[in-house]
Amino acid sequence: MSHDYLDAIATMVCPPNKESRQSTHNSTSELDEMKLVASEVLMKSSRGISPLVSHSWNTLIVDNLTSQCCAPLAAVKGVAATYRMTNRPPPTQASPFVGTILRPLKEFDTAYASRTPPQIGDNWKRQVISAVADKYSLAVEELIATVKRTEEALKSRKTRRMMAGGMSDGEKVKLQLYLDHREFKSHVVEGLGVDAEGIGGLVKLGELTEEAESLFLRTQEKKL
Repeated sequence: MSHDYLDAIATMVCPPNKESRQSTHNSTSELDEMKLVASEVLMKSSRGISPLVSHSWNTLIVDNLTSQCCAPLAAVKGVAATYRMTNRPPPTQASPFVGTILRPLKEFDTAYASRTPPQIGDNWKRQVISAVADKYSLAVEELIATVKRTEEALKSRKTRRMMAGGMSDGEKVKLQLYLDHREFKSHVVEGLGVDAEGIGGLVKLGELTEEAESLFLRTQEKKL
């Protein structure tokens, strides 16, 4: 942008046609000096604007996108209801809501990637994903705790039900959460091109759902 401004200033100070240029009485050296002065003024101005731009991206835009992306997480609680006393077969794919979690971020990134200020980089995307993953992992942790309490209560009453697929309701919920985590992580890495390493919420999601990996492998063996 500064080059455009400099060209505009140069055109005004030293017009391209000879007649207009003669009327300004500007030599080539004077024109170069004018460009240098204009460049210094623009650089000082941009330094003043830079903190405002950074604040807009790293606070306002990040907060707004985080809020939008977190909205679908309310559906996490509904995973338990899907399998509780319903005799549904074990899940084989991620819950529909998972694909909508990062959609606002993906759409914004697609629309404005080419206009992102160079000093901002991609860190703002990582901030959004990190905040969303933290809230997601918290919701999953709370749900798993509820499922475990329910399973313990059923065990104590000796009424733990084995349903379709040879899994209890609690195991189906855990398997669903495992599949959901895998899908969410793929949207982060493949969909947005962000390295998942070091994102605390994603690491925690993996730890919370790793117990269900054996259930997933069991379902895969049955397909063979």
